[in-house]
Formats: sequence, structure tokens, C-alpha cells
Amino acid sequence: MRRLVTLLVVTLVAVVSLPETASAQFDLSSLGKMIGITKPKPAKSPYLTLAENAPALKSIVGTWKYDHVYIEYLGTNSFADAAISQVDAYFKSELKSADVKPGCFTLTLRSNGKGSIAYEEYLFEGTYTYDASKARFELHATADDKSITCRGYLKVVSGKLVVMVDAQDAVDGALLLFPELNDDSTMNMVQGVVESFPGIYISMRYAR
Repeated sequence: MRRLVTLLVVTLVAVVSLPETASAQFDLSSLGKMIGITKPKPAKSPYLTLAENAPALKSIVGTWKYDHVYIEYLGTNSFADAAISQVDAYFKSELKSADVKPGCFTLTLRSNGKGSIAYEEYLFEGTYTYDASKARFELHATADDKSITCRGYLKVVSGKLVVMVDAQDAVDGALLLFPELNDDSTMNMVQGVVESFPGIYISMRYAR
């Protein structure tokens, strides 16, 4: 039996299917064997690169259609790459199972700092701030009388807007909206990875 989790934030709406047997599919126990595998990290800070290529506010204003989602890691712990690769693979497979596909929802960002997400028959509204000097954004939304704050970065890749949401905020928001997930073993594993390796972002890509 599957439980659908809707992450209700202004720039992050994705349905994550969490099967109760997920512990058999999502196994971090083998990661200890991968400690010796390292991947060199760039000398230049990825946050500096984001700031240098930050899109102008006028270029992000408008309505965007969901295109793709993936996980990015901007931290420096090489061991984290192995853990995150498992989280990313699980995340993508469950999104596919939940039929989350391009165009399933739209994101609207207005120049006055307000924004909205349209998903099926639902409309979620909130506010956001954007600092173009750092590519930094912060959003605020209310769902079921619960206030959610998410932070992250914006970038434009090949004409598509990428909204990078801090994974810790995304997990916290999901647990706030759906308290029953606190007892879900898979969610607990994902939360453990997110807490252990700061710098994980859920990147939502949108097209015009």
C-alpha cells in the first residue's frame, strides 16, 4: 500500500510514493563499504558559481511548467555522494510510480513577491524573496493552517528555471504537514541522510 506525500511549498510540489516495504528497497547499510571511494570536489565554491550566474528577477517572473526533478549535493563530504545517489535513485523511481511527469503542475512567480502553484484541482499560494546578488531565495507558504518556510537557490540552465530547495526544509515541511511520516522507516532513512550531509538540494526544473 502506498502513501502519497505532497510537498506543499510555493516552488516545490512533488508527490513522493513511500511504500511500507521501502526498507527492503532503500538500503544504506552497504554504504560503509564505499568510504574509500572519493570524488574530487571543485576548488571553487559552488555557491559562488551560483551567485555569479544568478538570473535577474525579471527573467524568473512568469508562469513555468514542471519539467524534471533531481537531487544536487553542494557539500564537500565525498562519502555523501554514495548516500545521496541512493536517495536520488529511490526518489526518482517513486516519482515515476506516482505518475509525476512534465506539465503536471505549474509555478507562477510574480514581480511583487507573490507566487502560486497549480496542481490538478488545487491552487497553493504564498510569498517569496529573491536576492539576485547571491541567487538566494526564500519562500513562505501556508497549508492546512501550518506555515512552511523553504530556502534555496535559483538558476537558469538552457533556458529552464531550476529551483533548488534545501532538502532539510523539504523534509521538515513534509513532516509538519504529514505527522504520520515520523513513523515511516524510509522517511526516517532519508531524514538521516539529509541531517548527516548538509548541502543537499531538491532541484525542480521548469520550462516556459
